Amino acid sequence: MKLRTVLGELGVTDFESGSGVNLDGEVIVFPRNEFTSPISEQLVLAPEGVLTNPEGFPGTSLVLCGAGPLSGDVRPAPRTVHVACKLSRDEFEQRFVRLPELHIHLDLQRKRIFSAFQSSYDIQHYADRIFEIMGNPLMVVNSDRRLLASSGSFPENREDVLEEINQGYVLEEVDAEMERTGILDDVRHAGHSIISENERFGQRWVTSIITYHHMEMGRFDMLEQDRVVRDSDLELIDFAGSLAGIMIDRLGIAGERAGSGSTVLDDLLNATFANDKTMRAQLALSSMPLDDTYVFVELVGEREIPRAHLQRMASRVSGAFRNSLWTIRDGTLVVLVALGPRTCSGWDCYDRAERILGQRKRLISTLERNGLRAYVSEPFEQIGLAPERHQQVRDLLNAHVDDDGLIVYFWHHRYAVLASLCNTFGQVDMMLDKRVIAMSMYDQDHGTAYLETAFQTVHFPGSPAEAAKALNVHRNTYFYRVNKIQELFYLDLRSGEDRLAVAFYIRYLEGMDNRLMINVDSMPLSWQRAVRRHVVR
Repeated sequence: MKLRTVLGELGVTDFESGSGVNLDGEVIVFPRNEFTSPISEQLVLAPEGVLTNPEGFPGTSLVLCGAGPLSGDVRPAPRTVHVACKLSRDEFEQRFVRLPELHIHLDLQRKRIFSAFQSSYDIQHYADRIFEIMGNPLMVVNSDRRLLASSGSFPENREDVLEEINQGYVLEEVDAEMERTGILDDVRHAGHSIISENERFGQRWVTSIITYHHMEMGRFDMLEQDRVVRDSDLELIDFAGSLAGIMIDRLGIAGERAGSGSTVLDDLLNATFANDKTMRAQLALSSMPLDDTYVFVELVGEREIPRAHLQRMASRVSGAFRNSLWTIRDGTLVVLVALGPRTCSGWDCYDRAERILGQRKRLISTLERNGLRAYVSEPFEQIGLAPERHQQVRDLLNAHVDDDGLIVYFWHHRYAVLASLCNTFGQVDMMLDKRVIAMSMYDQDHGTAYLETAFQTVHFPGSPAEAAKALNVHRNTYFYRVNKIQELFYLDLRSGEDRLAVAFYIRYLEGMDNRLMINVDSMPLSWQRAVRRHVVR
């Protein structure tokens, strides 16, 4: 066990240590208290009146100096600890000789905790196993204040704790109170768990900060309820917390503050927030502005990228924007970017998104250096639409659009995405105007160019000369074709509805581009010709 655990179990009220003493160092207490063992970790109780270690003894000795407080006049010798305790000498010695038994108990408990770690399939299962071992209710929270697990029954009078369990996040006021009282700073400074007392409820809590590779991953907190928490329990809680840190890192749920991606964003995408109030509160705590304009940006490469490399890229990409959250999903980096609030009555968000994303050098350089492309969703203002807008990015990816740019915007390929989502003939049949299909099939059979003429008419509204030039025909020929379109196919290109039918058909088939998600051979023969025909680009 650790030396600081020994001092706590002995009821030490004050101490002074000499050089070479490490409070977090492991010590061994033998049943017989003698200066004979050559083991440097041995801890002995010095005889009454002896203030130093015997010469040549490699271990550490405790010197009981009365009830205290200790006087600063006498400095302890090397590898010697002067302690003050309210117990008598005999009572202190009796506690000391019982330490080997406690040491054995701690070793057994450590083995049980490690076994629980090895056999747990997720953090909640691990928390349940630790509760069985320790006997007190506990909570595991990550760096984003997300409740990863809780186990045991918390008292009904703690509505704040029960609300946290229900919502899945630490309440803002609870977190602020812990910062205000300095509990978290005390734990950071001490380097180990500490016990604090909630005077309002008369409860004692153990607060432990989970660290992994010197990085804060969250907290491992336990309420003293069913069993009294001793100093030796603090050592076990620290051990359990350190193993929780390994598990959290492996699962990638440490949170954005720990460089593992935002669990707030994960919950937003999974729509797992208990209510809208909790969602907005946690987004606010993450420094993401509310009631803003947002886009999702997903970075994708041709090859699978290791998670560790994605995390390094995430730090660079998210740093390119004033406000953003990131997470890793299905081997890709997903970033939620705040573009700022809309300041005009019109929809300027497309232009604003292209300007902001296109000017971020960190984003562009990351894409170029890693052979990636960024796929961007439609801008949105209601944060609750996040799951749907992220699905747009996935649909854009699955559409395999023809775009050579580093950044691919959904609104440039809307019809291609729409076409790729049709997976039955019935859906395609429902989407397209049959008059336009008839025109396309007529062109196929007779070698005419009515569909191309209709397209150029829509493309150059009110400009017959430009339409004729694009078709490379005389104006009279152009007007002849327009009149024949109305005569043969019942399409009046002066009508807004008919123009829309033509434009939609052409953009839709361009989106298909022979990459339909359905089997074209299952269509009627006439449809096969229309769909496979290469329309005007």
